[in-house]
Amino acid sequence: MTMRTARPRLSIAAVLGATLGATLAVGTLPASAAVSDGYISGSDGFRNDWSDESVHAGSFAQSNAACLWQKVLWAEGLLANSEVDGAFGGKTTSRTRSLQSRWGIAVTGKADNPTFSHAAGRLSFSSGSTADGKRLELTYQGAAHHFTVRRDEHGRHGFYLDGGWKAATYKTRTCI
Repeated sequence: MTMRTARPRLSIAAVLGATLGATLAVGTLPASAAVSDGYISGSDGFRNDWSDESVHAGSFAQSNAACLWQKVLWAEGLLANSEVDGAFGGKTTSRTRSLQSRWGIAVTGKADNPTFSHAAGRLSFSSGSTADGKRLELTYQGAAHHFTVRRDEHGRHGFYLDGGWKAATYKTRTCI
């Protein structure tokens, strides 16, 4: 009789233990990349907004996120403004490698998490608020040029190009 009542308790304890363990394991995983949000995004302080972003020739190569990265390359004096077209091809890869080498970070040719994180260090506050739900304007200061980055009320980053604001999306390309 004792065995019968102990067995269900042990089973329940095992299931609860496994569930708790799985929950804790998922809870300790690093934050998922904002790529899954569909756009370059952030909230609160802006210094880590770009730390979970990534775009390269094999991933979201034809996108406004690629276009934002090319604006960084332009600001660093590595691309002409006319080459900012949202197509992450051979030239963008090559220039990204050059920039990574200049910055002393791993040379991958990809605008990966460490590369975007380093670029975010060149962002400075211009106007607005870092509070959630508020607009924020930042300036990216490169070695050759600077440009404005806007974080809208929903946390989405954008940039000015060709006479208008472009959302830094991963699945659309409007900066052709």
